[in-house]
Amino acid sequence: MSLTPLDPFQSLVMLAWRRADYLVHKMVCALGLGLLPCKPFLLRPVRARLAADLARFEALTRRLLVLMVLEKGLSHYGVARSPVAARRQQPAIAQTSAPQSRPSLTVPSFRLAESTGRAAGTPPPRRLKGGPRPRILRLDQPLPPPEPWEYPVLSEDLVPSQPLIRRLVALNQVFVDPATHLARMGRHLLRARAQPATRRYKLGALPPAVRARRVPKDERDALEQLHDEAVYQLDNLNSS
Repeated sequence: MSLTPLDPFQSLVMLAWRRADYLVHKMVCALGLGLLPCKPFLLRPVRARLAADLARFEALTRRLLVLMVLEKGLSHYGVARSPVAARRQQPAIAQTSAPQSRPSLTVPSFRLAESTGRAAGTPPPRRLKGGPRPRILRLDQPLPPPEPWEYPVLSEDLVPSQPLIRRLVALNQVFVDPATHLARMGRHLLRARAQPATRRYKLGALPPAVRARRVPKDERDALEQLHDEAVYQLDNLNSS
């Protein structure tokens, strides 16, 4: 029996998918996320590491989904329709007074579209309400406790992290059920193709976390190659 060798780029896509699947699963296990992915606070260094890893793997997963969908062909996922035509074909739903039941545990959805690249604004300086708080020094009374923003930043601090946990759970679901997310990406590209050129699906620049020193060089090179190919294929799709 003879085996047909794969194209080198197809092998790169398969290897990147399996490696990301393994590492994302390791991240979920390391945080101890079970059936109830609730971990509202993390240590400051752990949260910073999780935010950087999520930015890197989310960018990789979006580009892999785009390449896998375009390799199979958009015709496999239906026919492109404009949003106005899709809304006209939807049947009218009768409004009922009965409240709709809502599931108690909802799994977050992976975000297919990237951010618009809007620069993060600098937060305004903190202003104390009513002016500076007076500190009256008395020998018989201790000093009042400091305000929350007056404490020094320590690595042992617990910081809010539930939005990152939800993003990690949504990213892990892509590898748990890839067929569903490939179909989602295919339908998303079809809807974007039916819209004007200003609303079409575009990939932004790679996040700075991809070029961090702790990321291996072969992983950086592979992600840049996947990014260039995904942008090239999307440009051909949008120009056709």
